[in-house]
Amino acid sequence: MRLTASELGIRPFSNDRYFGGHGACPGCGAVSMLRQVMQAVGPKAYYFILASCAGSYFPGEFTVCDSSIVFTVYAAGFAEAEGMSQALELRGRTDETVVAYSGDGGAFDIGLGGLSGIAERNANVLVVVNDNQGYQNTGGQQSGGTPRGIITKSTQPFHQVPAAARNRKDLLEILAAHRVPYLATASAAFPRDLDAKLKTALTCKGFKLVHVVTACLNWGFESRLAVRVARLAAETGFHPLYEIQGGRRYRITYEPPFVPLEEFTRLQRRFQGFDLELLKHDLAERWEDLRYKAARVWPAEVI
Repeated sequence: MRLTASELGIRPFSNDRYFGGHGACPGCGAVSMLRQVMQAVGPKAYYFILASCAGSYFPGEFTVCDSSIVFTVYAAGFAEAEGMSQALELRGRTDETVVAYSGDGGAFDIGLGGLSGIAERNANVLVVVNDNQGYQNTGGQQSGGTPRGIITKSTQPFHQVPAAARNRKDLLEILAAHRVPYLATASAAFPRDLDAKLKTALTCKGFKLVHVVTACLNWGFESRLAVRVARLAAETGFHPLYEIQGGRRYRITYEPPFVPLEEFTRLQRRFQGFDLELLKHDLAERWEDLRYKAARVWPAEVI
């Protein structure tokens, strides 16, 4: 008896939404995250890919996923995703999802105005931010998502940078001020947490964003350590995992053991010569602020 390809489980007819053949760097920390995102979102989806490393994740020569992919530019990507969402709603196709997939360059910097615009209009779009803390697709230059003092190919000596320009932008705080339905941070090294947040986001009508810090080889670690580096980012408190509903309700979804920060930084070349005491101070301050916000009690009707 002859078996069909689907019965044999041959890709791309298996249950995987994203499969082999992509052009990402060996050891790229974003690939496992993207696979998890596409599995959670399902097949009825349109992905608007802002200019970023993700251009190599979907090579034009052949198909590596079962969803529609639209490559776009920094300035227009978020508005295009909103337009698609409105078009689907007008046609009554409410079972289809629009995803805007951006790097930190697109979300923190060049596309920030467009991102703010669709957040203000509460566009029914799921935004996934692949934050590798720099313009890594062009070799590793500093972005608005680069932690202060980190070594990149375009970083000025720390003491020469004006104090007001040294801090990494807090993207979720910027968007929380828009009072959008749902915001969250996540990590590919914590798949259950990431999956739960994606599923929560997909139940929300309107704007929702999941911000994922992914380990990049330009950070200067061995390719086999991508997941370990991502896990240590959360376990040391470097990348807190939490969610915000309605721009006000904060909930910490993972209480880290606060592994010594040195276990995270020593695996990466970008921290060479870095002032770890400065970073520890920043992290302590951020966690204090986050715990304060998570402890606030809001009336049940206020969202």
